Amino acid sequence: MTTSPQTYVDKRVLIDIDRCIECGSCAAACYVSHANMPAVSFARAGPALLPVICRQCKDASCVAACPADAMVRDERGVVQRRLMLCIGCGSCARACPFGVLPSDPMGLPSGYKSPEHVTGHQIAKCDLCEARIATGQAEPRCVAACPAGALMFADEHRAEELEIDVLGGRSTGDDLFKRR
Repeated sequence: MTTSPQTYVDKRVLIDIDRCIECGSCAAACYVSHANMPAVSFARAGPALLPVICRQCKDASCVAACPADAMVRDERGVVQRRLMLCIGCGSCARACPFGVLPSDPMGLPSGYKSPEHVTGHQIAKCDLCEARIATGQAEPRCVAACPAGALMFADEHRAEELEIDVLGGRSTGDDLFKRR
């Protein structure tokens, strides 16, 4: 892994707001596949409850804010959290300009605990299902699990063309998401 800011992931999880049925399948798939530490959370937008995840920022403030060097950008450009280095201090969550990282550390599953290195309180972070994508599978688990087809893994520059909003996006006025 490298922390070089030159690379940047072009594909993100995008949402077609009109298709989301608030079923929670995306969060369940994330929960099961990421050791009970789901990176999908939900935000209320008027009467709707919509999923939000990490935006994979070009200039990720969470990476700069992490005192343990647990947040890094890998060679594919994906901002990831190194589980064994995370100390659960919450600096990344406070630094996130979109408020999509959970501010409360989660308990680490007992199989991962090590009295010498791991505190047992880590921040959940979306890695776009890095292991799944690396093996040639086309999309993150949250996208694959969405029964309504509301989530898609696509080039972020096509979001406007596809008439969809980026999950966790900053907004103002009448837009669906508001910064915390």
